Amino acid sequence: MAKRNFFILRSLVILSIFWFVRGQNVYHLRDQYDSLRYIVFDDQNLVTTEKKAEEVLTRYGYLRCGSRRKRNVVFQIGNMSEAVPEDGRSTESCSETDVEEAIRRYQRTYNMPETGRLDTETMRVMSEARCGNADDESAAVPFQPLKNRQDLYSILAPPISRIKREISQRTTLQELILRKIGLTSPAEPQYIIPVAPGTTASRRRRWLKNYMKQVETGELDEKVKKSHEHIQNRKKRSTVTGFEDQAFTTTLVTWRLVSSAYSSQLPIITQRTALALAFRMWSEVIPLVFQENNISPVDNVDILIAFGKRDHLNCPNSFDGIGGQLSHAIKIELSAEIHVDDEEYLTVRSEHGTNLVKIAVHEIGHALGLPHNNRSYSIMYAIYSQLIPNNNFELGWEDRKMVQKIYGVCEGRFDTMFDWVRKRPDGETIYNTFFFRNDHYWMYENRFNRTRYGDPRYIKPEWKDLPEDIDGYVHIWTYTQDEAYFFKGLQYYKYDNQKLSVAEGYPKKIEDNFRGIQGSRFSSIPGNIDTVFFDQRDGNLYFFKGKYVYAYDVNRGHEGCCLPGYPKDITKEFPAETPESKLPDNLDAVYYSYAHRSMFFFKGTMFWENKSFSPLDKKRRNKIVGPWPISSKWYDICEVD
Repeated sequence: MAKRNFFILRSLVILSIFWFVRGQNVYHLRDQYDSLRYIVFDDQNLVTTEKKAEEVLTRYGYLRCGSRRKRNVVFQIGNMSEAVPEDGRSTESCSETDVEEAIRRYQRTYNMPETGRLDTETMRVMSEARCGNADDESAAVPFQPLKNRQDLYSILAPPISRIKREISQRTTLQELILRKIGLTSPAEPQYIIPVAPGTTASRRRRWLKNYMKQVETGELDEKVKKSHEHIQNRKKRSTVTGFEDQAFTTTLVTWRLVSSAYSSQLPIITQRTALALAFRMWSEVIPLVFQENNISPVDNVDILIAFGKRDHLNCPNSFDGIGGQLSHAIKIELSAEIHVDDEEYLTVRSEHGTNLVKIAVHEIGHALGLPHNNRSYSIMYAIYSQLIPNNNFELGWEDRKMVQKIYGVCEGRFDTMFDWVRKRPDGETIYNTFFFRNDHYWMYENRFNRTRYGDPRYIKPEWKDLPEDIDGYVHIWTYTQDEAYFFKGLQYYKYDNQKLSVAEGYPKKIEDNFRGIQGSRFSSIPGNIDTVFFDQRDGNLYFFKGKYVYAYDVNRGHEGCCLPGYPKDITKEFPAETPESKLPDNLDAVYYSYAHRSMFFFKGTMFWENKSFSPLDKKRRNKIVGPWPISSKWYDICEVD
């Protein structure tokens, strides 16, 4: 009987453990939106007293002498912590002058009048939700290194608990703060962050949907599994050099959402997709590629992301409930940790709540080595900014330049580039610039000096029936012709602007339709050209190959090769202003830019300009200047996958 009871008891224990673990997994897999209405604002994060203000000033690096009040201070040694009275510290007590100076520095950081007094506006700003990293990192007590990452993430994520009272989902943290300390709502900001039409929410949703599908079907994990060895080899040989303060020295940086520390609010797929989007936004402006990696041992992953509550994951920096500290980043030599407070009202693709993508972009910035700045429109602003929209936001110009000072800008050669010119039904001419490389391309939005969100994209199926590794593109635009051609190898392709596909009957051979004029010593334009250019000044085509340029008379139809005196040496046809500006052989591309109203030449990562070029100059005067890096004129054309 005793044995039977023992067996039954053991079975019940095993079943309880099984159902608990399974229940955890099921809970994490389902949509948690219904539980968000139970989230409650924690009043302890409001700054309404001098004591709370001093805690904020100390925590974020402004008050450097320690508080004037006695309180317990937590010391962290490895994985052990001990709370001791503040009197036990050998730290000089703060004077009134110390506190006033700290308040002034805080007010200066957040663009307030530097009164040194704890007025209501200063308390309101101190009460805002924000990043847990210090503003003055040199003065703040640093995080202790987390020695053993394997042990750190061996725990189960804590189960969710119902919270005592409810708040309206539409009640913002700022409104709660204002009510608590008796302030009226601040005036609306006098400016907004401009959003480029090319960076629409629909394009972002498209990318999110595609990535989510790869996660949901297991395609992404399978792809990483198959390329695991390649990823490790690439990390060993890919380096970013020539810049200081790099947090990562390889161009491939891996990341992982830790499986034992998921958020209890959002489906796992949504969490992974939101984080992937945040990493992608940084990879669009610097020469780093971020790869989600759930295969390698945890110690081999560069950036780990985890959600937690209060005292979480053996981290020395505790969270404080909803409001207050939202998240923080921890640097550990050449790796990093990002922790997010799972008591926050976390959302994705919503204008309400605390947007996970915004939080992640900010903390990834810290992982990359960026400090806080005092510009409220910057993603690196410490306070969770209301100026930056939850959806469709972009990295600002200053954020881009700050991170590029550390990692440099994206460089690379292109197969061809051109302005895709079309006429709208109302007769207005519209165009964008396209950069082709291997099997993908970027669309460059000249008005905003950046590429379209979500680029690069694959040539197929966007450009139907076009091959990869294009040699050149040309748009013949005369009174009688309006035709676009792509060249590859021995063939060329006519492209139908209306159907957005290669015209019927193409490709055709170059030698068949770009033949020589009767009596010419050339039978046709040669195949495997370097590039081609339509010159508006005389209405002729100019083919470039090696060190020569061939002039083709388009008015002669299929027998226009070659104009008298051609082929010519490139340097004679396009003389340089100085010896340093001499054009090289085997150019990659030549094109006329409608945005800059000039003619450009490309080879490798450099470009040259024809400073004498004018579309109306029938004498075809040419004078070449340069070279300069392509990245100095066309910004952030980056590989992201």
